[in-house]
Amino acid sequence: MATEPRPNYGLSLSSNVINGSRRRSWAVFDDRIHAGEQLANNLHEYAGDPNVVVLSISRGGAVVGSVVASALGHRVPHLYYVVRPIPYAGMPRLSLGSVAGDGSVRIDNGVARSVGVGDRALMRSIEEIDAELGLEQASFCAGPVPTRELLEGKTLVVVDDGMEAGDTMREAVMHLKHCYRVSKVVVAVPVCLADLRKQLLRHVEQVVDIVSTVFVGSIARWYVLGVTASGGEQRALDQMFVNGSGGGRGFDYE
Repeated sequence: MATEPRPNYGLSLSSNVINGSRRRSWAVFDDRIHAGEQLANNLHEYAGDPNVVVLSISRGGAVVGSVVASALGHRVPHLYYVVRPIPYAGMPRLSLGSVAGDGSVRIDNGVARSVGVGDRALMRSIEEIDAELGLEQASFCAGPVPTRELLEGKTLVVVDDGMEAGDTMREAVMHLKHCYRVSKVVVAVPVCLADLRKQLLRHVEQVVDIVSTVFVGSIARWYVLGVTASGGEQRALDQMFVNGSGGGRGFDYE
């Protein structure tokens, strides 16, 4: 697809690249609805497939994912699937496993044993995360809670609005692969770090993106309004979540 010349930001652009807005430095997408429309173009092979499920793993991802699922056809459901790592005190990047909003738990026993975490401390962490995620999962009112029946044997298109360090997506993918017998996992994001893309392909069957870049920075910079929700995004959040954008009018990035 032909594109207009654009400034060189050190980007490697995938197929179907859009002619993005220049109202904000670095911005490529007007908003997450715009990003979802472009991402859906790269997922046309899954259109109308009743074996496909779109899973969004954040609220920003839910806006993108809802557009993707709608573009793929009414037979493709859109579900919300939140996953959090089980942290180790003093080493926040070290994960002892993960907990999902559906109540499923993945424990990396090797890591837990190597750092000497006891069962009681581990269960306390799991219970705290589970309580938090249960509330977040319950706030999604546009579809059912993901269950084994809905996920097993399916092609899962796991969507977020971009990947910085990739920790959230990595935890989600590892959790899904561990807890469910899925047919295929496809990671779909508008913006992805090129090296992270290679790493993820060790764990999933396909990574679909629009912009593959050597530097991501904050995901917010790729959207015209950054963390602030556009009118269309806010309406989408209000339709999907009982508390809209969680009491604010934007997107939270860790």
